[in-house]
Amino acid sequence: MSQEPGTKTTPHCRFRSSLGLAYCQEPAYAEGFCRFHYECFLRGELLANGQINELLVDQDRRRTINFHGQPTDETLYVDEA
Repeated sequence: MSQEPGTKTTPHCRFRSSLGLAYCQEPAYAEGFCRFHYECFLRGELLANGQINELLVDQDRRRTINFHGQPTDETLYVDEA
């Protein structure tokens, strides 16, 4: 999603997945984050630059933060082998 020329705000959350390929698609709420990622920021799970804090060692929580706001593929994968 592109931002309007001459503005410094984006219509979506500024959190980017750890692979750096996709932004969270939830609408921005505070500090450029959506509500979910802003609460993560307040808890210290995210750094001010939007990275997941390296001190967060719970892999399930990291995965939840990383994939929040990402479009999901509703198709079912079946291994034919």
